[in-house]
Amino acid sequence: MKLLQARHLDIPVTYSLGEPWPGELHDLPEQAQIAHFHFHFYVYGVLGALYEAVGLGHGTEAAPETATWPTPELAAMLRPDAPSFADYQPDEPWRPAATGIPRELFYAHDWVDPDRWDLWLYENYPAHRQAMRDTLAGWVDSVAEFARRRAVPAVLGEGVVGYTPLLTRFEEDAVGKDIAEFVVDRCLDAGFQGVVLTSNAAPHHPMWHTDRDWMRRVNSRITAA
Repeated sequence: MKLLQARHLDIPVTYSLGEPWPGELHDLPEQAQIAHFHFHFYVYGVLGALYEAVGLGHGTEAAPETATWPTPELAAMLRPDAPSFADYQPDEPWRPAATGIPRELFYAHDWVDPDRWDLWLYENYPAHRQAMRDTLAGWVDSVAEFARRRAVPAVLGEGVVGYTPLLTRFEEDAVGKDIAEFVVDRCLDAGFQGVVLTSNAAPHHPMWHTDRDWMRRVNSRITAA
């Protein structure tokens, strides 16, 4: 970081950290010129409950012990044409090694029925709604305070719900958009200078093409601030 700062005096330089919790922020190195947290504002909540129910780990949470794989819960969500797990290999063999993501998670994401996945989330979301919002609010407020204490700007570089299968829509439809807008508004109220709408609103995700009006409307709130 010192080398970059010396070579580019006009460009703020920072580090990208994965999942530092609010109580750990005071331990972070001093050199950062921006409070930026990559892969941090993933609340999981109801998504984490689904991962546990089907026998998957998420974030820093290890997968639960299961008697069989796929678990009966996951098997009930798979598409009819899903191969057996024994016959399944990710399309590119380098993916598990490069990403650190286990075959079980690739298998679930590649072969789950998107509607069944989303239905479970919608049916179980009410029990997690307030806790998810409280966790996200706590993260935003903690980073804002960290940025004020260090006298650096704060930005949100990735979030908000969690790692979802490509064709599912929980984070892209009404509930996910409500969570995303809650985080955007909380960040702006706290003085953040940049916010992503959601990690699913990226060029390689379907949302980039299906939800342009929403993305432009919410982005305009950020740029206006």
